Amino acid sequence: MADAEKNRELTEQERKKQIEYHLAELKKLRATPRSDWHAGFEALLRIETHKYAGLVHINTEEEIGEVPPRTDFVILVEDEEVNWEKAVFRIFRKINILEYKNPHDALNMRVIRKVCGYANLYIGVAEHDGDRPEDQVTISIFRAVKNPDLFEEMEKKGRLVRDEVPGIYHVTGYTDLPFQIIITGELKGEEYAAYRALTDKADKADVGRIIKCIDQEKDEAVREHYGVLIRLVLEKNPEYIEMVKENGTMEDVLMEILKDRIDEKVNTAVNTEKQQTTVTHINDIMESFGVTIEKAMDTLKIPVSQRSIYAGLVGKQMQ
Repeated sequence: MADAEKNRELTEQERKKQIEYHLAELKKLRATPRSDWHAGFEALLRIETHKYAGLVHINTEEEIGEVPPRTDFVILVEDEEVNWEKAVFRIFRKINILEYKNPHDALNMRVIRKVCGYANLYIGVAEHDGDRPEDQVTISIFRAVKNPDLFEEMEKKGRLVRDEVPGIYHVTGYTDLPFQIIITGELKGEEYAAYRALTDKADKADVGRIIKCIDQEKDEAVREHYGVLIRLVLEKNPEYIEMVKENGTMEDVLMEILKDRIDEKVNTAVNTEKQQTTVTHINDIMESFGVTIEKAMDTLKIPVSQRSIYAGLVGKQMQ
């Protein structure tokens, strides 16, 4: 009752802010956990769009309807005069739907249909006519490698047009919206090194190029995005960690990588120690009271899901 009276005392603007806050929190709770690959690709997008601060906005996990599916990214462009330097953004308009597929995600006809559906639903659920004009919406799918069977099928049907820039494919016949598929592993040139490196089979030269970009970058916000990117690349390609060790200006990145590895080893060690202690207790109970291993585990209240593990460890000690 007190809360209701307190809410009546709020101004209209304060109530609106409160509602927006709770909606944002609800969105977080309902959101599907994002993979580390998506975090890396988001960092890359933020590096690319940082120079257009205020004119270009990136929304992640954008809800499409009331009980919504979510598209990975929506890039909103406020100014038509934004001059995109890279060819992968050349088709961009005001509203750009992006689907990112990590190297192990499927890229098939279902994905093609789904992304077209996302874009059309995004236009169709606008609150007012013209909020999301269809002539200002584009679709892009990014993936490290292509599905040869899918591409062959689409080319046979005349629904896939190769761009003059290697790695860019224009899709027709499934939607009237501009639609492209970017195969990042086929992109050429140093400017696409970070795109090619976002895989677990990164090329050493591309990793070196990212490190060089970090060295040359003065803007702290962009350096932070690069940090997210390089940590992911090195996590997926640990053979290149030595390259960071040799770089005297990347102690923060190196320490973060080492911290993650140390934490992992510590957690493993702690879990192993706990297991050994539990095994000792199981053996003590069995020997002291002459009971079965099951009875000993009952006494220690070991979860059923873990009992086969402990049974195996006890068995090894008895051999």
